[in-house]
Order: sequence, then C-alpha cells, then structure tokens
Amino acid sequence: MTNAPRSSKNERRDAAREKAREQRMRQQRRERRNRVVLQASIGVVIIAIVAVVAVIIVNSVRPPGPGPKNMADGGISLEGPGLTAVTTPAPAADATPTPQATMPGGKVLIQAYEDFGCPICQEFEQQYGAQIKQLVTSGAAVIQYHPVAILDHNFTDNDYSTRAANAAAAIANYSPDAFYKFHTIMYETGVQPKEGTAGLTDARLIAIAKQAGATNMSQIQTAITNETFKNWVGQRTDEFVAGTGSLSAVKFPASHTAAGTPTLIVNGQYWDGKTDFGAFVTSVGGAISTATPTPAPTATSAPTPTPTRSK
Repeated sequence: MTNAPRSSKNERRDAAREKAREQRMRQQRRERRNRVVLQASIGVVIIAIVAVVAVIIVNSVRPPGPGPKNMADGGISLEGPGLTAVTTPAPAADATPTPQATMPGGKVLIQAYEDFGCPICQEFEQQYGAQIKQLVTSGAAVIQYHPVAILDHNFTDNDYSTRAANAAAAIANYSPDAFYKFHTIMYETGVQPKEGTAGLTDARLIAIAKQAGATNMSQIQTAITNETFKNWVGQRTDEFVAGTGSLSAVKFPASHTAAGTPTLIVNGQYWDGKTDFGAFVTSVGGAISTATPTPAPTATSAPTPTPTRSK
C-alpha cells in the first residue's frame, strides 16, 4: 500500500506522450548520425573511385615513353664474332620503327620477335640458338632481337613479360654488348619462370644483367626498377600484335591469323615453323649453317590485344 496519490488519466496520457516524444527524438538523432556516417563512407568510396578512374585516364593518355638507344628499328642488331651491337641513337618518343628487310654487304637479316615469358621461345632458342650464333659470328648474318610482351597475363603479377622486356631495353641502352648473353641467360632452363608464377623479380633481373657482364649497372638498375622503357615496350608490342611498325612490310601467309611468339623473319620473309630454321635461312639468303638440324617448335598465339598496354 502507498499513500502517494494516483496519477490521473490525463497525467498518465501526458507522461506516455512525453516518453514517446523522447523516443522519437532519440531515434531521429540515431538516424541523423547514421546518415552522416553513411554519407562520409559514400564520400570515401567516391573519392577512391575517382582516384582509380583518374589513374586509368592518366595511364591511358600517358605520352609515349622514351625509346632505348641501339633499338631504333624496334630491336637490337648484333653482328660479328663478338655479337656486338649495331649502335643507333635513341628514337623519339613517338617514333615508329621503319621496316627493314636486308642488311648491307649481302648479310642475311634475321629478326626474332620473342617474349621472355614464352616457353616456345625458350624451345626455339635452345634448338636453334647455336645455328643463329654460328651464322652471325661467321659474318653471314645479323640477328635482330625484338623483345615484346604478349604474355603478361600468364603470370600472377600480370606484368612479368613487360618487366623482362623493359630490362632488355635497359641493357640495350646502357650496355648493348652484354645483350646477347643477357638474352641467352633469360632462356636457360631453370631461369625462365614457369607460366602461372609471379615471374622473375626486378632484383633477379638486375642480378642476371650483372651475370651477363653488363656495365653501367646503376643506370640499368634504375631503369629496371622504374620501368623506364615500359611504355616503349607497350608500343612495340601493340605494333607486333597488329603487324605494323617494323613488321608492316612483311607478307604473312593467309594461314597466319594471330601474332605469336616466337615470330622469325628472314630477309623480310616469314618462317612458318614447319621446316628446319637453318634450312629456311639458307633457302632465303643463301647462308649456310653447319649446325645439326632439329625439329621446329610451334609458335604460341598472342592473347586478344587491348586498346593500351600501359599500366
């Protein structure tokens, strides 16, 4: 029992209304707070999206990258007993390589378009590398290596082929006479990475450059880590896939439907991989290889090209 007077009906109604009003105010405050948090979160997401779009736009309109010295034709030419580089000035950033079919003095020009991540390129080099070296060192031929990057997406880092081609361009620019050994090491068993892996690290590429006897290593290291020639590699790769640039004068057979590596051109003529390569060189240019013929490898096809290969 209590002696407190009982609330009247009106008082109870007023108390209930006040309690309901307070609850509505608390709910409104919670809703306002949630809206602020949501709007702030949406703002952060929008900023992030804008930043990503900006990066994509900047990359897509990024000006052509600088070209390396000694690769004015899109590839580096090696000749003579020491497989020394034919020196050329660095091309302008927007320069397109001029098609080249022959060399002066009756030498055969062999142009090899290869991807350092391509296992079929490795097979080609291991099967025919000795023949090519013999032809070049004897003075019968000049080898012109064109590093391209069509297999980036075959590696988990999505850019190994580009990074490797950029490293090759750095060698060509700063230590061209070490290019042949660098190229050879890159295709050795146990060095070339397996597809489906992350590819060789920049540190490993720098170590291979040192192993190849490259000079000017500080500049080469900077060019590798900064990907100085990445855009140039992208331009040459786009031309390779499209059959333009240094390949624009080559007459491909009707059966040739997609760019693939390795692609070999001898005095402007396409090797279809169905015959011994040394015999093909002899038939085209009259150069004679004394190396033992070996079975021809099958080229691997390139993926569908994208509008830009820059990242």
